[in-house]
Amino acid sequence: MSAQSTNSLEDSFVSIHEKTSSSSSSTTTFHRHHEQNQHQHQQDELSEKPPAAVLENKDDPSVPRRMKLSARRTDLLPTLQTRLSQATFPDQIDAAGWSYGTETNLLKSLTHEWLNNYNWEEQLDHLNRDYDHWTCRINGLDIHYVRHDPWAEKVKDPVSGEEVVGEQGPYAGKAMVNDEGQIVMPLLLIHGWPGTWYEFGKAIQLLKKRGRFQIIVPSLPGFGWSQAPKEKKFGVRAMAKTLHELMQHLGYTHYLAQGGDWGAIISRTIATLYPDNCLAIHINMLPCLPPRPWSNPLQFAKAITGFLLPSLVYKNNPREQASIAGLKLYAIEEGAYFFLQSTKPQTLGHALQDSPVGLLSWLTEKYLGWADLDPARPETWPFSKTELLTQIMIYHSTETITSSTRIYYETYHNHDMQWLLRRPVPSNVPVGVGVWNKELFMVPKAWADDYMNIISWHEFPKGGHFAAFERPVEYEKEVTDYFTNEQVLDAFTAKRYGFKI
Repeated sequence: MSAQSTNSLEDSFVSIHEKTSSSSSSTTTFHRHHEQNQHQHQQDELSEKPPAAVLENKDDPSVPRRMKLSARRTDLLPTLQTRLSQATFPDQIDAAGWSYGTETNLLKSLTHEWLNNYNWEEQLDHLNRDYDHWTCRINGLDIHYVRHDPWAEKVKDPVSGEEVVGEQGPYAGKAMVNDEGQIVMPLLLIHGWPGTWYEFGKAIQLLKKRGRFQIIVPSLPGFGWSQAPKEKKFGVRAMAKTLHELMQHLGYTHYLAQGGDWGAIISRTIATLYPDNCLAIHINMLPCLPPRPWSNPLQFAKAITGFLLPSLVYKNNPREQASIAGLKLYAIEEGAYFFLQSTKPQTLGHALQDSPVGLLSWLTEKYLGWADLDPARPETWPFSKTELLTQIMIYHSTETITSSTRIYYETYHNHDMQWLLRRPVPSNVPVGVGVWNKELFMVPKAWADDYMNIISWHEFPKGGHFAAFERPVEYEKEVTDYFTNEQVLDAFTAKRYGFKI
């Protein structure tokens, strides 16, 4: 590349970032440089994007197509009504509260709400009306995803060749900036268990208003409306491969990823496997081993001592003490579900598939136990009973509770976690961490620093394991602030334009 064209690229790069934080006076500068480089990068852009969609390709399963969410069975509601009305409940020990598991009186109350007040058809209409649902075949599976990308390519009529008014194409367009001249970036949001894509519902709407992201929110394989794998060994690495291939197939060559729970683990796996494509990640759960003794012996010794004597080693850091206490609590009181789903998911599945109240009990215990709330005071919950029941109904209506729990079995028996936890995230992929107050699984920052390049670490006084579901406003701001900070923007823009910084 000539010196002149290199300077032109650098000018364009600088002008994008000036526009992000400066007044509208830089708009002219950006557009002038962008126009100079548009032809230069046209061939690269075309090589990254699939060909323009045409209407006659709609029957090809590999071509993304719109879909409407629906239940798997036509007799879902009458059958559900019968089962709920005939439900029986066990006794419980007086004053046991939640120490033995899901509290029976609250479960009765939620069952009554589900039977008498919850309207699935109304909620399904809301899900179909307020979100754009797509599906396409990736890695041999039909994957459902929600997408928001106003910069996507336009659909052209196969006969006239003219754009179809009001119809959005299935693939990424060539736009690199929004109307204000700010860079736009593909953002992959990844849920976990017992979450669904709906966990991000409110955050999606907030992110749409920002106008900075091309948003892709898939249902993981075996969850919701995504097809379940039929073969063994479909663990975290296979999930990461599938989601990466989805982004490549849609034309998002370079992208960002965010997630909690399994979404955090899959985001980290994607960054480890595909560091040239996934250019930054943000996570709100942080499973991590202690620092490696050969790379940081002092921090290793501190970590081991701190695990045994947290009040002494971390006496000036309540957050670190809370992280160690949380790890111990998880191992002693909360981890049984993990081992059950990692060893006998099918046995559990027979019960949860057949009994809607059993499913409600199993998932409600996780939502109300892992969120930052008082289960006995529903009026103070950060999500409504309707929103909670919609999460339950997504599992029940798609009959995916059993296939969703297999992620534990496959990851455990495939040794995917051992593989991941022993590998540092490539240093060229920056990591942001949001630490919500009652996060289920968090480690001291010094542990994670040995495995990843953490450039942002923010702690929040309220919120639990389901950050996007519980605290959507704070979550959206945290994610936007991180992915639009200068370091991430520099790395993303440099990669997109093909030069080093």
